Amino acid sequence: MGGVPFEFAEENVPLAPLTLYKVGGPARLGLFPRTTEEACAAYQWLCSQPGPRLILGGGSNVLISDAGFLGAVLITTCLDKIESVGQDRYQVESGTRLERLVREVMLPNNYAGVGGLTGIPGSVGGAIYMNAGTVKGTTCELLESVELIGPTGRRVVAMAPALYGYRGQKFCTPGTLILRGIFHFEKAKEDQRAVYDHYMLRRQQTQPQGACCGSVFKNPPGDHAGRLIEACGLKGTRHGGAVISPAHANFIMNEDNATFGDILFLVQLCKQRVKQEFHIDLEEEVVIIR
Repeated sequence: MGGVPFEFAEENVPLAPLTLYKVGGPARLGLFPRTTEEACAAYQWLCSQPGPRLILGGGSNVLISDAGFLGAVLITTCLDKIESVGQDRYQVESGTRLERLVREVMLPNNYAGVGGLTGIPGSVGGAIYMNAGTVKGTTCELLESVELIGPTGRRVVAMAPALYGYRGQKFCTPGTLILRGIFHFEKAKEDQRAVYDHYMLRRQQTQPQGACCGSVFKNPPGDHAGRLIEACGLKGTRHGGAVISPAHANFIMNEDNATFGDILFLVQLCKQRVKQEFHIDLEEEVVIIR
């Protein structure tokens, strides 16, 4: 492959299979680093190249254009090591599935925080970047530190409550690569297996199952995006192969080979109608890449 100095590089990588929406065209170039050192080398090389670049983890929170991505994509799925570093602390690479951290580390050790992370799809890196979680807790609350590489180099950030908030954080700007984090857990008094089973059952009962990104919109202060969309009478609305879920209005499903345009149409419809009815600007939680 001319000009690409990595054996873990692939041309014309299909992106749809790498996302939960199962939508999106190919990337011109995909890089699949297998270690943090390879990831740093790949990132630094990308920064030296012209054209757009993208970092993709578990693909749980993205909607990618059918035209694909004309630049290069750094895909973190091979960065999946979990290592105990003592005193209830674990170094976890960014491509590790969040569900694996819950099942393989938190549950066997009865660590507190399972209620906040149960059933959330995607990678640890994506969960850190979005501060994924629930009303029972979030990812960044369990972090001691996070290691990043950005245009100015590699650094470690000590975590503090001032650095994160609802579905977001201040320590990782767009385009920065999260390499790994150190999680510091505490033993729980309550049986966390029971907590896990409760929230898994609750998600199965209240959230639609199928190809989707989870919640499309962030909840506005003091309200719920799903309630607002439902109040506009949009539950069950279809466009092409996409549908606003009849089970939960903040989920837009790829039900029948939906295109990027099908899903985007419904995203924009929800925003327009909620703005008209309630004068509230819904903000996407899903990241739209075109």
